[in-house]
Amino acid sequence: MEEIIIESLTLKELFEKQHALVIPEYQRPYVWTPNEINKLLAQIKQHHNRTDEKPLFYLGSIVFYQNSKNELEIIDGQQRLTSLQILSLIHSKSDFGIKYNHPISLKNIKDNYNYYSTNDFEVFELDNINVTIVVVDNEDLAYSFFETLNTGGKRLSGTDILKAHHLRSITKFSDRNKFAYNWEEKQKNLEAVNKLLVKARRINYIKPNNIPDKFASIENWKVVLTEEFAENIGREKKDVGFSLVEIEENTHRIISAKYSIRQPLNEGKNYINYLMSFTNYYNEIFETKDRKDFYSNFNNVMIDQIDGTVDLRSFYQLCLICFADVFGKNNLLEFSLWIFRHIFSLRLNEQSRIYEPTVRNHIDNTKIIERILHAYNYEEIISYLKTYRTTEIKINGSQVKQRFFNKCCDFFSLNNPNEENFDEMLKIKFEEIVRKYRDEI
Repeated sequence: MEEIIIESLTLKELFEKQHALVIPEYQRPYVWTPNEINKLLAQIKQHHNRTDEKPLFYLGSIVFYQNSKNELEIIDGQQRLTSLQILSLIHSKSDFGIKYNHPISLKNIKDNYNYYSTNDFEVFELDNINVTIVVVDNEDLAYSFFETLNTGGKRLSGTDILKAHHLRSITKFSDRNKFAYNWEEKQKNLEAVNKLLVKARRINYIKPNNIPDKFASIENWKVVLTEEFAENIGREKKDVGFSLVEIEENTHRIISAKYSIRQPLNEGKNYINYLMSFTNYYNEIFETKDRKDFYSNFNNVMIDQIDGTVDLRSFYQLCLICFADVFGKNNLLEFSLWIFRHIFSLRLNEQSRIYEPTVRNHIDNTKIIERILHAYNYEEIISYLKTYRTTEIKINGSQVKQRFFNKCCDFFSLNNPNEENFDEMLKIKFEEIVRKYRDEI
């Protein structure tokens, strides 16, 4: 029978318990900076300065999993406990005994220790700080508490929740540690990739589902991400992928990567490998600041320098990640140019200000996501994009449109175009660029 212990006690009482406090290898690292610590210290100071009869300062709940070694694994509360351990060590040489191995945690602990060693901070007493601890002897139950606390809270992103959910289902310790380390290495863009994947999966005309807009809160996205990638996936341990295969007589060639953007998923390794596969694509396609090739310059100058085009860029990136899903990186330069024309043409022929619904309507009307994901070869989608007729350019004295028009002319070296011949000149230039740089990416 699963045992749940819930206690209200002071931090001093917690650290005097006869249990070692440990950080599971697969937990996210300690990432708090002085900004977060100072907010906590300000709350403690404000509480201390109250003149009325007051209870102890309440730090919140801490969730532990009591493992087979009788250790208490910190499932939720690492950031707060570690921060207070650093300050307590500086103030009174009191060490809570929590051990750390992750290099990111060790670096941030050292940085914060050095910072507060040379700066004054509000002194606190451990017996004046109250916590509620939840101790369970079942790991799944511990993470259920963790997810319940954080789905409605503000501390973690939806991707952090997914990390905890999927790593806990990997039972072999060495595998869990490997996947956790890989996750941390790619931490920077995981949330952005997850959001792109949700859009690709939910812009589906057979099984449509809601997609948060750009004004959606972190909490809204947290609900959608956990719904898509935790609640509505299989519980099997199979790591299954789905790929496009070209068959000729007795031979076959796998065209795409192992994982397909809309494929059914299982928890654990399957979802994590799926996410990492698309994160690799994302990093290779969009992280181009330090590269000097033509495609990278195009991405840095025309795509990443936002000038009223943030919504256009969002759907442009969605189209590129879908293309990479089906056809890999081969011919990605050619596709990036033609899909740029297909989507960014709205900048010159729609109202002077582009809104997200405008771009979404364009995506829906042209069915471009479906065209990409259902194409058998890249020539099929390139042919569609080349023959797609953009609507008439209407600058109409708009400074924003004129600026974008001039930017395109400068970047693609178009010779004195006007509104009537701009598109034809752009198409000719694209063909020249593809011939010259075909092997890039």
